[in-house]
Order: sequence, then structure tokens, then C-alpha cells
Amino acid sequence: MLLSGFTFIRNALKYDFPIRECVESMLPLVDELVINVGKSEDETDELIEKLRALSPKIRIVRSVWDDGKTDRGLVLSEQTNIALDACEGRWALYLQADEALHEDEHAAIRAAVEAADRESDPPEGLRLRYLHFYGGYSLVQRPWNWYPSEIRVVRRASGARSYGDAQTFRGAPDHRELRTRLLDAHVFHYGHARAPELMQRKIRYFHRFWHGDEHGIDVAGAYDLEWENLVWYWGTHPKPYAARVEAGRAWSPAPASAAKESGWDDVLIYASTAREPLARALEKLIREHRPKARVWIARPREAGLPRELDPSHAAFVDLEAEERGLFRLAAKWLQLRRGYRVTLADVPTGALSGFRARLYDRVSWSCHQTADQGFQVPSHERAKQLGRWLGIDC
Repeated sequence: MLLSGFTFIRNALKYDFPIRECVESMLPLVDELVINVGKSEDETDELIEKLRALSPKIRIVRSVWDDGKTDRGLVLSEQTNIALDACEGRWALYLQADEALHEDEHAAIRAAVEAADRESDPPEGLRLRYLHFYGGYSLVQRPWNWYPSEIRVVRRASGARSYGDAQTFRGAPDHRELRTRLLDAHVFHYGHARAPELMQRKIRYFHRFWHGDEHGIDVAGAYDLEWENLVWYWGTHPKPYAARVEAGRAWSPAPASAAKESGWDDVLIYASTAREPLARALEKLIREHRPKARVWIARPREAGLPRELDPSHAAFVDLEAEERGLFRLAAKWLQLRRGYRVTLADVPTGALSGFRARLYDRVSWSCHQTADQGFQVPSHERAKQLGRWLGIDC
């Protein structure tokens, strides 16, 4: 057998773990699928039995969690390893219950495993890029805030073991780092894509595995939407998630929630000749959705502001943030920044320092900080990405 799949679950219904979607997303890819089912306080057993009826590939092992283990999330890697030990394939693909694979990437993942299996000195693990959805199904985290990739396929002969709180795998017995290869495929991570009230319940429960039952951690706010750490997602979701994504439209963040509550009436766009096509596309979008708004496109070296422009009722969009030297940036910013309702910078390569990023209220990264870290906004959607940060629902 080439490829096993494995995962673990407990209290799936009580804490809204999308285990069905997780299983269905990797079932076509694997030769067998092992589910470690922990003794639960809800109808998780019945749910898993229904899943088993879907395919003869599915095997179930059962465990009882040691609820006395409340240190560093170690109980999670323990349960992961129980499932891994039950696998029979030469390679094993791991997903947590709130993770999924996209059907469009199944062939690439399978081909990568098959190719590695033929090598005389194969890697010990394969890493997949991550899309961390946050607050709903419309936003993903940036990679410097969350891990951009992680080991999700391991060669069983390598002795790989789930490590720590089950985020990654290490070699046994010395916890050495595995030799890995990065694949151009993604894990869709939905751990922070629950309705707010369910997210609060899940956070309260899971903190106990790190800090004990009396952790006292404030979970009143399910999500902290720090917009500079988020980017709008433009792709599709795995098909098993279709119903959840549709239901999540009611509480997933919308573009208007990213803009200042008071809004804006006019827009000033700073763009060089090279960036004028993008500026014109954004201007067209604004006029379509906000026909009463006035839009000015100014060259970076032009002095002064349009006489009719009132910054206190306007948005400022800077398409030159990456090109401008620090001194000119500071001088220009002191002139322009004061009083605008919304300030936005477009950063197509992600080459913007933390200091510069803090000068803007919103930073529309067209990709992550480096091109190899995963999600990238399609070039034909860049104007819409900017429009979304301005609060236009497009």
C-alpha cells in the first residue's frame, strides 16, 4: 500500500469540528483512511459510523484521552501517533479535523508521493503550503503571523512522530527535524472559521490542553480582526465545504467591515505611469459601485492636492509604497496622511517593512511576504482587492 490517510477526532458535534468535510476531502487521494475516535460526550461515534459507510477505505481505531494531560497540548500529538501507528501505507497523509485538501490539488499531491517513493534516497516528509482562514471563509492570515507551510505527509520508514501539540512531525527518538520537500499544494485550515459563539466554546475547551481547566483566559472575543495581518481570499473552497461556506456568509467578514465605519466620499490615488493601468481599473471600479464619489489620480512627484479634495472625507490609495525611498516616504506621508478617513497601500511583492506598514491603516498585499509562501491574488483581481479594502463589496 502506498498512501494512508489518518486523523483523530473527539467531541466533533459539541465543538463543531468539520470531520466529515476533512475525511471527504482526502478520501479520493488515499488507499486507506484511519480515523482515531476518542471517547466523546456527544454523538461523534454515530457520525463516524456514518462516514465509515461511505467507503471501505475507512478504518476506525478507538482511544480514551488522558484528560489529566494539560501541558503544551501533548495529548494532541499522542492521539495523532495512535492513528499513525495504525496506518499500513509506506507513506501517510495527515490532516487535523479542521483541515481539508482541495480536489484540484489531489493529482499533484499523489504524483509527488509516487515520485518520492521511487527515489533511492527519498525525503522523510513532504510539506504543504497553508491557507489559514480567519473569522470566516473570506479572509486568510499572512504567513509571518501564522506558519506558511507544515509537514503533512511522512514516510513511515523514517520513524517520524507527531511532535508537541501535533502541529508538525519530528524524527524519533531525538526529535530531530525531518528532511522535507515543499509541495505546490495547500492545506485549507478552518480552525478559526466557525460562527463566533462556537469559536468561543472551542477556544475555551482547547486552552485546557495547554493550561489546565482553570486557565482563566479571556475568550469573550472570538476573533481579533487585525486587518494588517489579513488578506481577502479569491479562490474556491474544497467541494465538501460548500454547505459550510454558504452558511458562513451570514457571519464571515465582508469588505465593509474592513473600512472605517464613517466611510469616505472621494478617493485620491497616487500612481506612477507604470501603475496607471491599475489606478484606472480601480477608478472604474469605484465609479461603478460609488457613482457619487470623485476620484483623482495624481503622479507621485506632483505638488499639492486637488483644490476640491477634503481629506477628512476622502480615502488615500498609494500605489507607490514599495518604490518610494524612506525619506521621501516620510516627507510625503506627513503631507498626505493627516486627516484621511482611510489610507491604503498596494504592495505587490510584499517588500514593505513593518515600520512602513504601520504608516498605513490598510496594506493590500497582492501576495504574501515572499512568493513561495502560498496565497497570491490573481493579477486580474488586484483592483478588486484594493476596492475590498476600501469597503466595496465586489
